[in-house]
Amino acid sequence: MRLFLILALLPAFQGFAPAFVPKISSTKLCAEAEYDFDVAIIGCGVGGHGAALHARGQGLKTAVFSGRDVGGTCVNRGCVPSKALLAASGRVRDMRDADHLESLGISVDGEVSYDRQAVADHAKNLANTVKGNLENSLIGLSVDVIEDRGILAGPNKIKADKSGKIYTAKNIILAPGSVPFVPPGVTVDEKTVYTSDGALNLDFVPEWVAIIGSGYIGLEFSDVYTALGSEVTFIEALPMLMPTFDREIAKQAERMLIRPRPIDYRLGVFASEVTPGEVRSSDNYGRNSSTLIALV
Repeated sequence: MRLFLILALLPAFQGFAPAFVPKISSTKLCAEAEYDFDVAIIGCGVGGHGAALHARGQGLKTAVFSGRDVGGTCVNRGCVPSKALLAASGRVRDMRDADHLESLGISVDGEVSYDRQAVADHAKNLANTVKGNLENSLIGLSVDVIEDRGILAGPNKIKADKSGKIYTAKNIILAPGSVPFVPPGVTVDEKTVYTSDGALNLDFVPEWVAIIGSGYIGLEFSDVYTALGSEVTFIEALPMLMPTFDREIAKQAERMLIRPRPIDYRLGVFASEVTPGEVRSSDNYGRNSSTLIALV
């Protein structure tokens, strides 16, 4: 058995425009007719989807174990919904910037408001649309989409988690994706303490948001929540903001995305314990409000 592990995103934004992958009119017989599939892929995120399109382009009988999660993190809990929230919240920020609008000769009568649930629904609907397009591209190329989680069960064997059925394949590709990292000492309840997955639901917009970590995901959430009216505090264990960024890019991001906004930060502070519930601030701001904590 040849076993492949996808470690990087394939050029899988093919998934958003699958038309340039030639449609196969017939399927070759599985190698030596002793396997159910030539290629079976565990995971159907951007990597798994791209691998399936390529395999079908080579005329191979292909199956994908989607776990009912076609599109994976990027489409359902990452890039797509986060960019939708950024776009919507960015419009709110722009329309509330009266000085900038006035310089353009534009005036807005009355307060600019938004519907929190409608903004959240917009992000979900966009993600569902992209997910549906990915599913249709697989079906159109006669890829077997198995809506179950695949588990390696031996050489050339995959077990469907719920049904228990065993499938065989000459080649197996692992594209399982990732899950949010929750540091030790942190309790997530998805009500006041969230992972980045839960924060995308936009269940409420609190007065104050503490974000543990100042990477690009934390930066995105700070942009969304400050645009919608929250104050943000970054809690960063290392002695600098955005420690994984190129230093020049980090400086530009701080100048454009942090300093002009209601964002402060605590550097060199390790969040050793975080518990759900109403959080009362103990700093000089004297804030007393429910707090959303996004773990990134």
